[in-house]
Amino acid sequence: MADGSEFDLDYITERIIGITFHYSCTEQMYQHNLHSIMQMLQSKHADRYMVINLSEHNDDLSRMNYRVVDLGWLERQAPSLHLLCSVCKNMDNWLRAHSENVLLLHCKGSKDRVGVVISSYIQLSNVSTSEELALDLYSMKKFCSDKMVNLMTPSQKRYVQVFGRLLTHQIRLNSSPLFIHCINIHPIPDFHPTVCQLFIRVYQDTQTVYTSGVHQVAVGQTDRVCFALEPPQMLKGDFMIVCYHKNDSMRTHETVFGVQFHTGTLCGDQLSLQKEDLDYANKDPRFPEDGVVKLLFSEIADRDPSLASDCGHWRNSSAVIIENDPLDSLKAQWDFTENLTEAGKAGLLKLFIMSPILLLNRTRIEKFFFFLKKYIFIQQGHIKSFKSDSKRHL
Repeated sequence: MADGSEFDLDYITERIIGITFHYSCTEQMYQHNLHSIMQMLQSKHADRYMVINLSEHNDDLSRMNYRVVDLGWLERQAPSLHLLCSVCKNMDNWLRAHSENVLLLHCKGSKDRVGVVISSYIQLSNVSTSEELALDLYSMKKFCSDKMVNLMTPSQKRYVQVFGRLLTHQIRLNSSPLFIHCINIHPIPDFHPTVCQLFIRVYQDTQTVYTSGVHQVAVGQTDRVCFALEPPQMLKGDFMIVCYHKNDSMRTHETVFGVQFHTGTLCGDQLSLQKEDLDYANKDPRFPEDGVVKLLFSEIADRDPSLASDCGHWRNSSAVIIENDPLDSLKAQWDFTENLTEAGKAGLLKLFIMSPILLLNRTRIEKFFFFLKKYIFIQQGHIKSFKSDSKRHL
């Protein structure tokens, strides 16, 4: 690994390279270093390299190399399942297309996204491994265990596990939507000595679909707070729940915890999450070590929370006062992620349309249509196994 003040360069395997530019890298230094790296790739691999951009769309990157695929998402978050599938399939197609093809994974900021991709590609390689790939598989596992395990968030690790279980048919996605009824936190996080002001937001894909009122919790007078979603919020596909503490003195809000799931992977009617399962909270001493977040959900909208076996836990005591302000000053915008999603779609097509290798090979064109149909199928809220149909498509 080349480790400097501007970037990290990891040869994860002989054919998979990871490049992460640090926050401290200025735009001028970024362009200079990127130009040097592209020159190095061109001199060593000629036209046998491809770049997958795991960050926001980058014009500089696209100008330097026409074979750039934009499949990025926000750092410290898990990608959607369909995006994770797209990244891994792009990697697999490119590396299997020719034994000399090389792949560069590019991102700016935290390198957790490289860890997510490599960890997921390990799952795919486990399904379709060969003797030739055994050494690469070992190198990827060592890279993740040595450098990535402490960087990835609980939600990122969860999505990698789900991806692997889908590939091996251990689970099947439930296509029915879910309705979130209640979110319960116990005990109260230590974000204020007297009154903890908590509220939650629910995101469907990249859009805010629900924002609660601020729940003012009198510290020491109750050990739990419950957010009742009225009416219950319908969700389908990838979603995220984030809890915030409203900090009046700083006129801002602090993240208490976050959690990401795909509705198709949930079963039953309750989900209990420990501290180690929660993004942000897992490393925050203000969140109690024995803290638990519970979700109450169902496949019908009119379920009564009082029917739950522990119905007393799904009600607030008099120590919780709810302010139903719209929180306009605190509303978060997620258009940035939307742009990444659109860039990912465009980048997926760009790989096949602009690559002369694929254009001149009828087999590759056939593979393009095969994968495009699969991609559209995934976009519609489904997923298929990525076990390779090697005779026809690889």
